[in-house]
Amino acid sequence: MAQAAAGATAGPSISFVIKTLNEEAKIARCLESVLEAAAELAQSFEIIVADSLSTDRTVEIARRYPVIVVQMQHLRDRGCGAGVQLGYQHSRGERVFLLDGDMELCTGFLPQAMVRLDENPRLAGVAGVLVDTTIRNTFDRYRVVNAVSSQARREKSLGGGGLYRREAIAACGGYAADRNLKGWEEAELGMRLAAGGWELERIGVPSVRHTGHSAGTVAVLRSLWRSRRAMASGVLLRQAFRHPWWRAALQMMIQPVLVLAMWVVLLACLAGALATGAWWLPAAALAVVLLALAAFALRKRSLAHAATSFALWHFHAASIVVGLFEPVVPPTRPIDSVRLPGAGAA
Repeated sequence: MAQAAAGATAGPSISFVIKTLNEEAKIARCLESVLEAAAELAQSFEIIVADSLSTDRTVEIARRYPVIVVQMQHLRDRGCGAGVQLGYQHSRGERVFLLDGDMELCTGFLPQAMVRLDENPRLAGVAGVLVDTTIRNTFDRYRVVNAVSSQARREKSLGGGGLYRREAIAACGGYAADRNLKGWEEAELGMRLAAGGWELERIGVPSVRHTGHSAGTVAVLRSLWRSRRAMASGVLLRQAFRHPWWRAALQMMIQPVLVLAMWVVLLACLAGALATGAWWLPAAALAVVLLALAAFALRKRSLAHAATSFALWHFHAASIVVGLFEPVVPPTRPIDSVRLPGAGAA
């Protein structure tokens, strides 16, 4: 608290931005872990809990700690990107750590991340190894099996939270996350930073422990569709259009985009067959699709893996189509919010 208060006037060295939505079971441990990790640094800091109108006790619990709690005012703004940006627009730190309310910050990471940023002036952000504590669906298994967030390397985006240089974010649009994105906000930030000539890095030190979805794959997919988080794929492509990172966005969505192209070709062949009687056209196109799926199954050495991937690509393909027509606002438009009184309120 003393460190946080020390930077109240001049602005803290680090802002911890934690986005929350109904995290009453996890927010206390999240905040305690941040306070423990921040104590390793002899620098001023602030902790901002950016709440997306939780309906449980998340805010009540958060306000017991020496943090600043801000809350959006409109349900229509609720989303992952908006949650990040809400906290960022209230932050003042020279460096900003972005994480979720279901994560715990590991001690030992921050000192090394700060050194890496000091050493490399073109490094926009640093993350560490993401430690998954719950693996109950395809998405979590994919992240673990493919070591998506557990290898020390240069990264295109910092999934699982990371420490960013405010200077880099300011130079690449001035916003930490596109408020229109209900997902893929970390990837979009990475694309903007790369287009601006900045770099991202993951070091081989545990940075956060993540307690993710307790639901199975089907339940998660149903939730993603109902909350419209799935449509972020289409919103991302639409927002990237005519920007330097358009190709990077398209490449990231290449599998579902190819699925859409596949159906366009199959339907065109079917229409041609109906018009000309050349039924070999759709048959040949379908054979090519089946051969490609078989080759994919051989490469993965699992028919079940290939079938699951194929089904998920269709899910994302449908999400892209719907997402292309989602309403959007300028990403730099401030999010209507209120700062709640509490232990960290001025």
